Amino acid sequence: MTVTGRTGPAKFWSSPPLIPRPGGWPPVPAAEIEERIRRFQVSLTEAGINVAILVQNSDLFYFTGTIQQGQLLIPASGEPVYLVRKDLERARRESPLPNLRPIESLRELPAALAGMGVPPTAVVGMELDVIPVGLFRRYDSLFRQGEVRDCSPLIRQLRAVKSSYELALIGEAAQIVDLGVWAAVDALREGMTELELSARVEAGMRAAGQGIVRFRAFNEELPFGNVSAGPSAAMPGFSGMPLTAAGPSAATGQSAGWHRIQRGEPVVVDMVGCAGGYLADQTRILCLGPLPEDMAEGYRLCVEVQEWVRHAAKPGVACGELYELAVDYMAERLRASALRATFMGAPKNEVPYIGHGLGVELDELPVLARGFKSVLERDQVIACEPKLVFPERGVVGIENTWRVTETGLQCLTLSPQAVLEV
Repeated sequence: MTVTGRTGPAKFWSSPPLIPRPGGWPPVPAAEIEERIRRFQVSLTEAGINVAILVQNSDLFYFTGTIQQGQLLIPASGEPVYLVRKDLERARRESPLPNLRPIESLRELPAALAGMGVPPTAVVGMELDVIPVGLFRRYDSLFRQGEVRDCSPLIRQLRAVKSSYELALIGEAAQIVDLGVWAAVDALREGMTELELSARVEAGMRAAGQGIVRFRAFNEELPFGNVSAGPSAAMPGFSGMPLTAAGPSAATGQSAGWHRIQRGEPVVVDMVGCAGGYLADQTRILCLGPLPEDMAEGYRLCVEVQEWVRHAAKPGVACGELYELAVDYMAERLRASALRATFMGAPKNEVPYIGHGLGVELDELPVLARGFKSVLERDQVIACEPKLVFPERGVVGIENTWRVTETGLQCLTLSPQAVLEV
């Protein structure tokens, strides 16, 4: 509830954000799963892979609609088989795949493949970018006559282009993030800790059905996002993201911590919404009273960079070119303004990207990064996040999630884009 006499969310929103699906999300439609498998089988055939064996949760969800222990076997042609160890009955309730079978041991896998017509000499695709070495060796020992290849690039390229079903869920994830920012504006008080504010943000999102944030990269992890303020937000760390912050302890090493929020310092609300398994990423800056003049100027520069990228990003444009455009533009503006800030990370801790794809994972393709020659395609989804770090003072910046269309980027995130001055 907004305290009387304070400037609350009503200053920025005409009405409270709506919960996207109060009753939760139904199973993934069968037609959606069938089309994904069909496209993947085309890629397997072109790559000369006879069968893919998938075990990672994100990929299992993408191709089955459920996350259960087991192996999904997708041949280059023919019907997939989901061998489920735990829990088969739940898999049957949640997945539209017709062929789900129990499995007790990996020793049963060769016979299952043989029953699908896959020969012992087959080329087998696995997710070699994420599967642990010890587990891989157990699988590899079963295919001594054949060959194991990495099929992860095929999956990541496939997942980069979103269907209308996926785009709708990302839009709902954006609604959940908007609820979190509303809660932040409503709750922000001088002297409260980052953790206290983060708890209010997370509660608002969780009540709307917030799921979890998944990464593909090793050792990248995050709660729902990063709520941090002032010098705490500017603290560098291990994360591959431009903003790390102090965290509650060295065991976490990032996100909200014990810093007490003061008037005039930027409060970063960088949150990832999850709706039905799909993500939307957004950053907003709050402040008790006005930002310092130089930080306000820095925020305006970040918005300008976002607009430059938005107008330049179209199908066929190379991702690396967009990165260089943003870096060059910001470098020129920083020289002209003499702001004491660094772009995309703390000094000597900058990240070499300004945007990333997202979907069922936060680090999907494409990546707007140094040296990336791949080009944008229609219906890809990217988060563009220009941020400036003022060492030992704070962080400003903006982040939105965008859909690539034929004419440019369409914004999917919803919260007001001005500094939210409370």
